[in-house]
Amino acid sequence: MTGDKKSYFIFKDFIAILDLERYLRGNEIVIISGIRRCGKSSLLKLIAGQLEGVKFYVDFDDIRLANFEVKNFQDLQDLVTELYREELDKSETGQVYYFLDEIQNVPLWERWFNNLYKESKKVFATGSNSQLLSSEISTFLTGRNKVLRLFPFSFKEFLRLKGIEITGEEIEAGLLTSSGKAEIFSYFLEYFESGGFPLVLKSGDLELSRGYFEDILTKDVLVRYNIKEGKVLKDLALFLLSNVGRAHSYPTLRNITGIKSLSTIKNYIDYFRNVFLLYQVPRFDYSLKKQKVSSSKIYTVDNSFLKTVVFNFSENKGQRLENLVFVELLRREKEPYYHSEKKECDFVLREGLRVSEAIQVSVNLNNPETKKREIEGLKEAMEAYKLDSGLILTLEEEGTLDAGGREIVVKPVWKWFLE
Repeated sequence: MTGDKKSYFIFKDFIAILDLERYLRGNEIVIISGIRRCGKSSLLKLIAGQLEGVKFYVDFDDIRLANFEVKNFQDLQDLVTELYREELDKSETGQVYYFLDEIQNVPLWERWFNNLYKESKKVFATGSNSQLLSSEISTFLTGRNKVLRLFPFSFKEFLRLKGIEITGEEIEAGLLTSSGKAEIFSYFLEYFESGGFPLVLKSGDLELSRGYFEDILTKDVLVRYNIKEGKVLKDLALFLLSNVGRAHSYPTLRNITGIKSLSTIKNYIDYFRNVFLLYQVPRFDYSLKKQKVSSSKIYTVDNSFLKTVVFNFSENKGQRLENLVFVELLRREKEPYYHSEKKECDFVLREGLRVSEAIQVSVNLNNPETKKREIEGLKEAMEAYKLDSGLILTLEEEGTLDAGGREIVVKPVWKWFLE
């Protein structure tokens, strides 16, 4: 973000949380993956600013490179030699760093990366397609790469943007005043509405996320997968966004959307997942066969879409809060499922072969029926997976509840985000 001091400090604070040092050292190729506009390109530039040597940047999303071919890889290397000949001659190490944006747009990139690795060139690249990156990395670059998954800003990062440094430990120790808590809660409500896209937060223009959504559908899905039925695809995306946190089977989606082919529905959802727009959460079952045929829940990567893209969704705070919690679980590298038997629990987290945590999300527990439903669903999950405690995340309520010898912790979600 050269020349823009404010945005530089936004991302400077942001990357402090990422512990970039482990990605800078070593010769491994570093792949930064994530949805469009989450800060991947800015992160590349910031990494470049921390390294000494020849630095070569290419944006493969540039329309002028639309016809890039395999033979042009050598052209790029020749260009580096031509442009930086004098600098390379003076350098003791001759170290060259390649910074390559949206690499999934060019053919056979992984083989070129392999060659660069063998030539001791350090490569940093970004990609906006999870399926493409994972399949090609696993085939050609196993053991030669590090993957950094990037998301829109977390609440901690949002607070850093606002100039606030606070940890969960400080809050638990009572070091935060009542006015301080009120300030952080007001910021959480803002984050709850606006999501975490860096430029949206920097500009204060929430409508930017609508443009992001359209770009993702057009550039990353319709064009890449050569889909002709653009309206059908968009209608499915809008329906899924309108129903985050709700379970749907493919036959149910067929009946609702009118898309006759189950395989088409599955493919479309896979495409949304590949570009990090949507995520699919399965029902937990110890039987993988049963798990695969069960209905799944859908969530989206950023809450801003639930304000700018979906109609009449803004007041459904429960679903939006649940979506926010889901994305934070991904950031923490958890493996979330949902529990559903006689009752339902929003999230159960698997570690290895066992479920380690059960979490319910509710705006509040003021309504007796809501409170009963949340407790019973959580209690059933705790009993099913032999857990001694469970968690209910709310906007403001806090305390503990007894569930037949098991403890239920009720915690404000903003505190949980700061842990």
